[in-house]
Amino acid sequence: MKVAKIIAVVSVALASLNAHAGVVVGGSTLLNAQGVTQLEGWLGQGPLTLTNIFTKQAGSTSYDFHAAADGKGATFVLMSASKDGTHWKTVGGYDPLSWNSQMGYNYVSDPSNWTSFLFNLTDGVKKSQTSGYETYNMGSYGPTFGGGFDLYVPTALDFGYSYGWSYGGYTGMSIVDGSYWNGTGIAIGALEVFTLAPYTAQAVPEPGSIAILGLGLAGLAASRRKTARKG
Repeated sequence: MKVAKIIAVVSVALASLNAHAGVVVGGSTLLNAQGVTQLEGWLGQGPLTLTNIFTKQAGSTSYDFHAAADGKGATFVLMSASKDGTHWKTVGGYDPLSWNSQMGYNYVSDPSNWTSFLFNLTDGVKKSQTSGYETYNMGSYGPTFGGGFDLYVPTALDFGYSYGWSYGGYTGMSIVDGSYWNGTGIAIGALEVFTLAPYTAQAVPEPGSIAILGLGLAGLAASRRKTARKG
């Protein structure tokens, strides 16, 4: 095999391994590769590095959430939610503004800046912001979106509700199952928060990349020995 061909084969293989849909730093029980790809597609900013800055633990409260998320810039919030305790959906929201613990709304008056959205990853549903009421911030509230509230999480991070008003244009509709408000809240299981940054390649090659590179170098060495013997 010619040297140039070996190099080309190795380069193509490494490029294939390096193709990605972003990366999650810090682990997640709610996000897999397919979910990351979906969030990236909805956001439209290219591949991302998502860093887990908060994972709900036993006894976690809204104050723990704010201690981790306040002032950190844009975030994805994901949670496992259910209206009947049996059918669980992964839902959440994108907030382009930093969370804070002051009582009041993050209100955005210019519709051209309505970039926040709610989503249901399980069902592949995205609801774009249709009102200036983006999020509600208060120390005793968990991550809460919209003016409905479209997605409300209380202090204990264990139970809430979803009443569409500021997202999607369907008043009273739940992001969890699409039903209209009937007084029934939602149970909240796992809850995670991620900061966003442009994708950054890992400094250390993956084992598969190293193996392919090794095979390519071995072929290159063999080719050179063969050429030397012919000379």
